[in-house]
Amino acid sequence: MDHSHDTSPVAGPWTGGWLIAAAAGLFAVLIAQTIGDVGTAPAAVVGAMTFLVHGVLLGSGGVELTAGHGGDHSHDTGHH
Repeated sequence: MDHSHDTSPVAGPWTGGWLIAAAAGLFAVLIAQTIGDVGTAPAAVVGAMTFLVHGVLLGSGGVELTAGHGGDHSHDTGHH
């Protein structure tokens, strides 16, 4: 049985990546204000930077999406 993972590169911008980047930015703002005990402006800077980094990495394309598969998820390395 073949346990290889099917991946397909995304050509061009990936809308889902920008949504994940926005969520990560908002999460960073909440964490900065809660844990870091900083004001709104510094938390907004942290959120914006997080959004930009994730946006470049995920939203601009060039990522590979792994297709999910059901069944046995064990990976036989050949050592018995």
